[in-house]
Amino acid sequence: MKALLAHTRLEVTLLFREVIAVFFSFLLPGASFVIMGKIFGDQVYSTGTYFETYIPSMMGIIIFATCLFAVGLQVVIDREKGVYKRLKGTPINPFHVLVALLAKGFIAIYVGVVEILVLARLVFDVSLTPHLLQFLGAVTWATLSFLGLGFLMVSVTRRMQTALAFGFICMYPMMFLSGSFFPLDMMSDFWKDVAQFNPLFHANQLMILGYKGDLFTQTGAISAAVLGGILVVGSGIGFRYFRWEP
Repeated sequence: MKALLAHTRLEVTLLFREVIAVFFSFLLPGASFVIMGKIFGDQVYSTGTYFETYIPSMMGIIIFATCLFAVGLQVVIDREKGVYKRLKGTPINPFHVLVALLAKGFIAIYVGVVEILVLARLVFDVSLTPHLLQFLGAVTWATLSFLGLGFLMVSVTRRMQTALAFGFICMYPMMFLSGSFFPLDMMSDFWKDVAQFNPLFHANQLMILGYKGDLFTQTGAISAAVLGGILVVGSGIGFRYFRWEP
């Protein structure tokens, strides 16, 4: 247990020292939320008010960045450096490493939740949602799904450059077709149909419903099922082909 706690503490400490992880997980979503809120804060979309839509959608960016860059990419980098090979001579085993990575991912994402909610309150005087449990439930389910996607990335890439390319190739189409940067209401029906195949769209959809207290609806069930499928497939492939050495 001491080894597990020590390794988890080390992973969390290193997370906040990684420039790429801190930028994509905290600085970019926070800055985007404030800037876009100043410009579009009084807008109303088909998904609700600006804040009902974009508080959850900024969480989508944080979840994507944390699971693929802060967790997935870091595993590839550590593996390439031989960190896991050297751990073989210590009390830390693969189970400890896995638990520490999951803990790091969830801690980073819940820090992101607090960041966006505090910014919404202090900068825009937006009250906390009365459906906090539904919102956090949706955040947790979306996080598990994207951690599965992160392990998929780790299993199919061997080098840091390849993993970084994988992350960026996924990032731009997912974010632009998810409503994270601008509402899907602005898009044609074709692109709205394409967005239905986007995991980040369903993550945002689920969190918006949770934020508004409408999580347990047919739309919420569909998005939850899609994310569950990604979790099963991503984790299955990830565990099947994962290697501790490059």
